[in-house]
Amino acid sequence: MFKYSMINPVDAGTVRRCDCWGEGHFGAPRGGRTHRGVDIVARADAPVFSPMHALVVRVAEPYDDDAELSGVLLQGIDAHTGLEAKLFYVLPDLAPMGQCVRAGTVIGCVQSLQARYPGITDHVHLEVRAQAVHIDPVPLIADLS
Repeated sequence: MFKYSMINPVDAGTVRRCDCWGEGHFGAPRGGRTHRGVDIVARADAPVFSPMHALVVRVAEPYDDDAELSGVLLQGIDAHTGLEAKLFYVLPDLAPMGQCVRAGTVIGCVQSLQARYPGITDHVHLEVRAQAVHIDPVPLIADLS
């Protein structure tokens, strides 16, 4: 298996439990598909940290029809080479765009999801791929449950 470790991208973040929009764990049902990431509970406007040493590649768009919500695409470097992470519902800090950052560097802030999903628990969606395969990030983050 993979020997990577990551840090929690939000202070004291936990996996989103069941709310009116479903559950936030890896593999949760999403209609005809499964959830390929994990939703980490966070308050709107809270800082978001890079979960790994990475190149901040670009702004990532979770929806084609909603330019208000955004995210960040990270490409792992150093001990995280081979990992790619997408963090959605993050207003990116444009300063590190195209730069390498260390795990724990602020890369943006949490966006509220209430306009698109009324009543949902605000969160950051973290999707991780190792050697191009989607993996559950929870086992990689020691303080995430």
